[in-house]
Amino acid sequence: MWLHRCSQRANGPFIPVNCGAIPEDLIDSQLFGHAKGSFTGASSDHLGLVRAAEKGTLLLDEVSELPSSAQNRLLRLLQDREVQPVGYSAPVIVDVRVIAATNVDLKQFVKERKFREDLFYRLDVIQLQVKPLRERPEELQNLLHVFNAEFAELYQQQPLKFEASARENLMHYRWPGNVRELRTLVERLHVLCPNECISPSLLIDVGQLSDLLDPEDARQGLKDVHLEEIRRVVVRSGGSVARAAEVFGVHRSTIYRWLSRS
Repeated sequence: MWLHRCSQRANGPFIPVNCGAIPEDLIDSQLFGHAKGSFTGASSDHLGLVRAAEKGTLLLDEVSELPSSAQNRLLRLLQDREVQPVGYSAPVIVDVRVIAATNVDLKQFVKERKFREDLFYRLDVIQLQVKPLRERPEELQNLLHVFNAEFAELYQQQPLKFEASARENLMHYRWPGNVRELRTLVERLHVLCPNECISPSLLIDVGQLSDLLDPEDARQGLKDVHLEEIRRVVVRSGGSVARAAEVFGVHRSTIYRWLSRS
């Protein structure tokens, strides 16, 4: 969003898309549009998210989740600046800036033939690597403030007040779900907390951060702690990866990838 607002396309639309959240059989239609009657259930024309971002920015979050058919269409968009909606007889010229985001190593995905090599190099014009939240604790307080204000307004409540010890604990938590996990935590506290003052015990009991680390525990091996936290959450969720993904605020495919690295 910041890149969009600071660009010459700031007056155009900003369209974020979670590629992992769209069913595979619908993603071509949702992204690139379709004509009325082009398939069962297509009762009207659908513009598609790409064309909805005309003159603006299209953010493809979790771009590694795109199926092969959508990867082919995305490559055509990047190369020819055009899309062909499902059921159209001719392509449509579009003017959008594409930003792709992922938390996986796309080069490795290319090696494993899970992602098109030509598409990877077409996307890889300018690469920005964002460190995980646990490696930039100086930003946590600002994000906490932003999310606290967001959900206070949404639920028409007073902003939560975090005790100094609770803030200290959050600074040393590993955040396997990164910023999404922090945002989900703040919303959960707004919904479930009996009062505005947040203590370390409330973070554990209400915030469901049973793996909260004390500062002196922060020296443990990061990889081991990370995997330990994920496994514990999956077990507490009755073995449901989908429920564990909700706790961390990520897509379930991300949980599978984390576990596969053990």
